[in-house]
Formats: sequence, structure tokens, C-alpha cells
Amino acid sequence: MPEKGELILKTNDNLMDIQNATKSSDHFQKIDSGSLPSKQHFFENYAPSELTDSYRIISTPSAFAKGTLFYIQEIGKLKSLKSHTSKREALDSFLFIIVVSGSGTFTYKGKTYKLKSEDCLFIDCKKPYSHESTDSDPWELMWVHFNSILMDQYYLYFSNKTGSVAFQSEEKPEFSAILENLLMLANNKSTHSELLISQLLNTLVTRILTDNTDQQENTADKIADKIQQIKDFLDENFKKKIPLDIIADEFFISKYHMSREFKKAHGITIANYIIAKRITYAKELLRFTNMKIDEIGQFCGIEDNSYFNKVFRKFEGITASEYRKKWKGIIK
Repeated sequence: MPEKGELILKTNDNLMDIQNATKSSDHFQKIDSGSLPSKQHFFENYAPSELTDSYRIISTPSAFAKGTLFYIQEIGKLKSLKSHTSKREALDSFLFIIVVSGSGTFTYKGKTYKLKSEDCLFIDCKKPYSHESTDSDPWELMWVHFNSILMDQYYLYFSNKTGSVAFQSEEKPEFSAILENLLMLANNKSTHSELLISQLLNTLVTRILTDNTDQQENTADKIADKIQQIKDFLDENFKKKIPLDIIADEFFISKYHMSREFKKAHGITIANYIIAKRITYAKELLRFTNMKIDEIGQFCGIEDNSYFNKVFRKFEGITASEYRKKWKGIIK
């Protein structure tokens, strides 16, 4: 996370005591920047209370963890006190964020996302990113920077299956619980901490991937259902003159989105689908009725007889009269 603030909380064998710190104040305690040697200033030199009220744990995994497990690089919480922009790039890390409250913007690979309470975000930090809290509604975040030797492949799967790095999930309470547990494990290290951290991070990544791909599939299913409903509507009403705007309004979908998705599903534009339906119906009438050709065109929804003949020839390669003669045959 690229927040501008200072390293915080008193240390105990180089670990931060979550329980004692959170009990002592509604805000997170901070170390005065003057009490730390300059080489320990990991972040920009702002007064501790000027920009953020934050709590973070920086972790150094073992060689075993780096070569085998999912591992934490940094984890923490942040409350923005003053709007400021923080930027990073080319960081060998993956970042998951939950917006606990408030709102702000997050820019990733040149695209800006407006985030609010309950939103989540998952990015590959090798790409440029920045973020800024709003002044009017400062945000509070929970985050974890983590990695593993397999994360590039996991993130490729995520990128291929989802349309956005920012999302709102029904799994948010579970995500929050995972991050809280990771905080406790990172703070109170034991013999098995790295294994337990890896298990939780694996669960986190799995939840992110399955939750988002399920959402994409559900969205695709809903669009497919709507396009099928539109097709059924056209099958029943192809003889009528109904503008695309009216059809789109009827099914609560943008005209352009409807046209694009219909062609994707059926390989033909809506306009051409309607014309094809009219020509098919005209062929039935030419073969099995004695209606006049100009009447057939009007009955099918094409009022101009010359236009009907032009369209019919385009589709069939012969005139309506020739089609009738060829296909109706002689009945004795």
C-alpha cells in the first residue's frame, strides 16, 4: 500500500501488539518520526497525524516460505485524515484492499475506479497504480501485500476471467475476517505461522477468483436470458414496425449493448434478423396461399412493393413471382 504515513505502534521483539494498541485508543498509536533513525523511514516524511492514521506490519518471510508458500509482505489498516495521492509501480507484490468505510479513487494501469464502502480491489503491483481518498468522506482501508511463486499464474487467471480489478462482493465479511486473522498471525508469530498464513492467503485468493468468475458467469447468463427474450419478442412482432429504441426500453437495456449482444449470440444484426423473418414468412404465403404479391409484402411488414421485391431478390436470388412459380408447382 502506498499510503503516506509513518511506521506505527510500539514494537515487542520487532512485532506490533495489536490487542494492546487497539484497546488503548479509538485511533492507532504512532511512533514519533523523530524517535526512528532515518534509515527506518520506510515511507514519506510527513508528520504522523498529517495524512493518515495507520497500522501496518511489515513481514520478512523465510526462504522456505518464499520458495514454497503464499506469504505476507505487508498488512495493515489505514484511516485517511487528509486527501493525498500515493503512487507506486514495478513492485513485486499483489495487493488486496477492502474499503471499510468512506470513499476515494484508485487508478490502475491508467484506468480510474471510484471506490466506496464495501468495495474490494485486487491488483498486480508490477503495474503502475495510485490512490486518493476523498476530502468529504475520507476512507478507511484494510489491505494486504502478498506473493507466492504461483501468483503470476493465479493473477493471469483472474485477469482472463474478470472484467474489473474493483468489485463488490457478497463475500466481503469473509474477506474481512481473513484479513483480521492474517493480522493476528503476522503479529504473533509461532512455529506454524507461515503455514497458517499461507493457508489463509490461499483461501483469500481462491475466494477472490471464484467469487468474481461466478459474478461474470451470472452476468453473462442474465444477458443471454435477456437476448433470448428479445429474440422471442421479435419472433412474435416482426411484422410490426418497432424502433430499436422502443425494444431496448422494453427490456431495460441500452440499444447499442442490445445490438452488440444480439449479433454476438445469433450472428446477425437485429435489423437483418427482422428482414429474414419477414422474407421467410413471405415465402410461406407465396407457397401456401393465393394472396397477391403486393399484399404479401404489406402483410409481412414491408409496405412498399418495389422495396419488398428488391429485398426478396437480394435474399433469394429470384423475384417473389419466380419463387412462387418454382416452389408452388402444379397441384392436380
